Amino acid sequence: MKVRGAALPAAAVAVRLLSGTLTASYRLHRLEGAAYLDRVLEPPAMLACWHEQAALSLLLVRRRLLPAGGPVSILASHSADGELAARVARAWGIRVTRGSTSRGGREAALNLYRELVKYRSTLLLMPDGPRGPARKPKAGSIVLAAMSGAPIVPAGLAADRGLRLRSWDRMIVGAPFTRVAVAVGEPIVLDRGSTDAEREEARLELGARLDDLTARARCLLS
Repeated sequence: MKVRGAALPAAAVAVRLLSGTLTASYRLHRLEGAAYLDRVLEPPAMLACWHEQAALSLLLVRRRLLPAGGPVSILASHSADGELAARVARAWGIRVTRGSTSRGGREAALNLYRELVKYRSTLLLMPDGPRGPARKPKAGSIVLAAMSGAPIVPAGLAADRGLRLRSWDRMIVGAPFTRVAVAVGEPIVLDRGSTDAEREEARLELGARLDDLTARARCLLS
């Protein structure tokens, strides 16, 4: 969605109202791995899902993360789309830190590290974002986990009715009153002294787990 200038405030209000209304109507059909999700409620921690499931993940943010009382954070780029996302997220009570992972990533990494360590936040993470390729996790999420000590808790989400946007990630937007299933997996934990080989192994493992959990969430809808 390309919205700039004077149209941004009105667009942010419209997106916030639409996302809030849709999310409120979603029915949580099944939640598998609730014990693993509880780890996310003990920040610092990261809840990870594929970027295509970002809209569905608001269900967990609204019904599990925000009611727990701890801060929840996201990363938003400095682009117009990032500004729109930031305005919507802040209206929901989500902390927003700015930075670009596609331009070196140093600013983004430092800001996210501060959210985890200084503010002890729960970070909502899409490891294949912000521009893809889809379902290919970037190394930054693994480096952040190693440096901060925060676990990455992987999750897969699926809706029985909805549509896919014509975006790079083919984002899923659930239809009103759709059933949503969530499968949460065992956390991935790294320490600061992990080797490059161990971090690459963890990156590949994160991608495999997100794929498996997404498939599992679809099965839970059956």
